[in-house]
Amino acid sequence: MTGAAERRVEQVPPLPGNATRHAAWFHELDAWTEYWDVYQPQTNGRFYFGDGGSERGLLTCFLPREGRPPPFIAWTKMALNLGSVASFEETVLSPDVALAVREVDDLMTRLFARHFGDARDSDVRRDYLEAIFAFATDALPPTPERESRLPDDDPRKRTAGRHTLDGDIMWFGWALHTEAAGLVGEPAAAPRRSLVLAGIAMGCAANFAWRGHRRTREEYAPDDATAALLKARAQVWADDSAAAAREIHALFRIREWGSPE
Repeated sequence: MTGAAERRVEQVPPLPGNATRHAAWFHELDAWTEYWDVYQPQTNGRFYFGDGGSERGLLTCFLPREGRPPPFIAWTKMALNLGSVASFEETVLSPDVALAVREVDDLMTRLFARHFGDARDSDVRRDYLEAIFAFATDALPPTPERESRLPDDDPRKRTAGRHTLDGDIMWFGWALHTEAAGLVGEPAAAPRRSLVLAGIAMGCAANFAWRGHRRTREEYAPDDATAALLKARAQVWADDSAAAAREIHALFRIREWGSPE
């Protein structure tokens, strides 16, 4: 691996004052999804990949788990410039997929409003992007309570004590859902979705640069200058969801091919 992954990874200090509040957002988001059985058992895994029984799970419709559903295949081809936007849109407009995307998007809208507020507010935007940056660089407070709830043989135990992403493809799955929700979700949530895409474009790059999971742009290093640059770019992307999506697609091409072209 070349570029950022070869550089020394520096630990980013926790954000004073806001770190606990930011961690609460990710904790609740995970409580409805990956850790549903611990915190939201009444959902039967509906906002995840189901319960292994009668509940299939909404994410199964568009994200890979035991297979690669059509929206995921179409998104990866679109991001790699090997497939069309129209082909991706066609998979998203399938009734089952559209319903799943909308329901997850509605959950995101409710949780975002509770933890951050109105995505059109400039202070909310800065606050959210700071939260994503801390999440991406593994700078949020640990969550020992969640870790303690899982038995030692639970495969989630290894990462349950931290608020971050270790699975690099999850950044792109998050982008896939947000782009899909732009096609079938509530129009009123468009500012929040634009901010989310901006956060993904920034967070994915920061995660790869600071933690070395995958290749990212060679100009990004785990230092203060890159942090300032990414946050400034994210502020611009928050007003232009198409530009944010293009950047995410470029990061995916770098991940796959080592080049954004």
